[in-house]
Amino acid sequence: MFYKNRVKGIKGLGLVMAGISAICFLTASAEATALNQPAFSSLPPSAPLQIAQVEGCPRAEMVQSFATANFSIYICKTQEGDIFYRGLSKINGSQINVMQVTTGDDGTYEATNGNIIYSINPQRLQVRQNGKVILTEAVIK
Repeated sequence: MFYKNRVKGIKGLGLVMAGISAICFLTASAEATALNQPAFSSLPPSAPLQIAQVEGCPRAEMVQSFATANFSIYICKTQEGDIFYRGLSKINGSQINVMQVTTGDDGTYEATNGNIIYSINPQRLQVRQNGKVILTEAVIK
């Protein structure tokens, strides 16, 4: 009887620990809380939780990376050899993945997502919608 209750207690503890581990990855900002930091100490009671974004090319090979003041851009290659564009906002954590990517001889990558074209090279990020430039930012890295 003692053994059976002890196993139930251990299983319950495992679920609690798994829950705490999962919560450690949630923060009130786009930055992840370090695992050795208390997960709840800096969160106000009503703060919305946001899952931390992953930098780079998850489950893909990074071909090239760029950074502007407001965005991190990654050119990634799948295991099948397809190139895709991954853009992350430094402001609000939003992201976009675009599979239709062409490359130019001058080092420019263009990703087409409907009527929006994301163009990135070592000098600048440019976003065009219906042929009109809606965003230009200098590449800083």
